Amino acid sequence: MAGQRVVLRACALLLAGVVCSAGACELVLTEHRSGRHLLTVPLLAQPPIATVRFTHSVLGTPVADRYEWRTGAGQTVAHLVEERYEGDGYGLPNAAGPGETLVRDGPGWRLSLNRVVHPLVVPPVQGMRLEIAGQPPVVLQTLSVKSIEFRAVHCAAP
Repeated sequence: MAGQRVVLRACALLLAGVVCSAGACELVLTEHRSGRHLLTVPLLAQPPIATVRFTHSVLGTPVADRYEWRTGAGQTVAHLVEERYEGDGYGLPNAAGPGETLVRDGPGWRLSLNRVVHPLVVPPVQGMRLEIAGQPPVVLQTLSVKSIEFRAVHCAAP
């Protein structure tokens, strides 16, 4: 069943006009422990970026983490560059750290930062979904019930 969803997602991306070409920057999703391939999607923006949205487990409010992949020294790693959220406490930032900026953003907050997250592994819970510009959102629970690792491959250094 999960394999069929991956194939259907790949077909949907192709029908939407998104083509993964060999050598282009791509985001590869695998089950964290087993390494089982779940999905490959192109990262067309420069720099390569994607957003992971979810509902905060305690507050029930929206959270959006924006990641940018940077290549250097032969390795491409994720950097958490922005976190938008509503609410206070329960694991959410309440102040900016050194080199970070925390500002009011509508009903919530926007934290601008540059934190390396390597490897980037997320549990597919709380309605977690992957959003990449120009592509349909991917609900992570449709891919696996186990933690998912995100790896960018074939990305050129700027």
